[in-house]
Amino acid sequence: MGKVTTKKRQIIRVEGTGKEKHLAFANALNQIHSQVLKEKNDVIVRIEPMTIQIVRAEQETFTERFFFFFLPRVRADYRVLLDVEVEITLIEMETVSFVEKKVADPNGFPIFFGKKKRMYKEAN
Repeated sequence: MGKVTTKKRQIIRVEGTGKEKHLAFANALNQIHSQVLKEKNDVIVRIEPMTIQIVRAEQETFTERFFFFFLPRVRADYRVLLDVEVEITLIEMETVSFVEKKVADPNGFPIFFGKKKRMYKEAN
């Protein structure tokens, strides 16, 4: 057989959230693999991000207080929406031709007792 892998480029939109900026980006980038697997039924060998564009980056801030009055502190949540261009190396299942072989059941075992019973009944 010859070369079976092919490379394709695709743009994937992912969204991530986190308590810090780098956690929001990490959350978004971790979703790339699952997005590619949803769309493809082929065997994925490698997913490599080529370019990343930020579509939206938001910071939500709020003041958190203990018992509604004490110890106020400002908290923030970050949310990013990214367009990631990825190069996917994959094996297309339509191009692979399988050779069919007929084999006995590897998990089965021959039944010896069934034949002897019949022979015993026929003799009597």
